[in-house]
Amino acid sequence: MIGIALGAIVGSFLNVCATRIPKGSSIVVPRSACPACKKPIGWADNIPIISWILLRGVARCCKFSIPIRYIFVEIFTSLFFGLLFFRLDNVNDWSFLVCGVIFVSFLVVVIAIDFETMTIPDRFSVGGAFIGLVLSFSFPSLHGYPVDPIFLERMSAFFTAVVGLLFASSILYWIGAVAERLMGKEALGQGDVKLLGFVGAFCGWQGGLFVIFGGALIGTLLLTPILICKKFSSSENIKSNQDKVGWGTEVPFGPFLGIAALSYFLGLQDLVDGWFEEIISNFMTIFSVL
Repeated sequence: MIGIALGAIVGSFLNVCATRIPKGSSIVVPRSACPACKKPIGWADNIPIISWILLRGVARCCKFSIPIRYIFVEIFTSLFFGLLFFRLDNVNDWSFLVCGVIFVSFLVVVIAIDFETMTIPDRFSVGGAFIGLVLSFSFPSLHGYPVDPIFLERMSAFFTAVVGLLFASSILYWIGAVAERLMGKEALGQGDVKLLGFVGAFCGWQGGLFVIFGGALIGTLLLTPILICKKFSSSENIKSNQDKVGWGTEVPFGPFLGIAALSYFLGLQDLVDGWFEEIISNFMTIFSVL
C-alpha cells in the first residue's frame, strides 16, 4: 500500500512535468492551476486519482474537460511503484528501489510527453543515461552484483552500463538508418536512439535488445487493429476519428519502447536474461566443438 500511495503522489508530480517541460516552464512555480481559466486548483481538487474521479474529469472552476492522461499517469505510476515495493520484499535491496523509482519516473514522463508531442527531451534520455552510469557504479546490484560490492565489482557494473548504453543505442541507430534508406524518409527519431541509451545504462545490453524488439512488437499489436479498422471501415464517422493514425503516418515510438522497458525492469528481467544466457551458452558450446 505504501508503494501504491507513493506512486499516486509521484504520478501527480509527473503530470506537472509532462505538461510544463515541453513548454519550457518551471515545474516548481507557479502552483497548479486550471489550464483553461488559470484559476489555482484547491487542495481538495488536487488529490491524485480520487479528485479526477470525484470531479468526473471536469474542472470545478470552469467545467474544462481534464485530459484523461492525468488519471492514467497517476494510476499507472501507482501500479508501477507498487510492483517496485513488491519486488523489494523479494530482493531485499533498497538500492534497487532507488534505481527503480528514478527509472520508472523518467519512463512515465517520456511516454506521456512523446505521446502528446512526439518529442523526447534530452534531460530524460541523455540525462537519464548519465544517471544510470552513476547509479551503476554506486549501486552495482542494479546489474546483479553483490549488495556490498568491492571496487572491482563497482567498475564491472559501470562497464556493464556503458556496454548496454552503447550497444542498445547503436543497434537502434542502424535499424533506423537501414529503414530510412529503404523507405526514403526518416524512420526513427534521434530521441528514440538516445532513449535506448538510457534504457541500456539501467538494464544492460540484454534489456536494451529486448526493448528494441519488444517495443516494435507492442507497437505492432496496438496499432495494427486501428489501421485495419480504418482501412476497411465504411463508416465516415469512424474514419474521421482516426485521421491521426493511418498507413504511412508518423507515430511516436518512445511510448512503445517505454512500455517494453517497464515490462523488462518490473517483471521480465530474469526470464529474458536467462534466455539470453542460454543462447550464449549454446553458441559457445557449438563454437568450442568447431
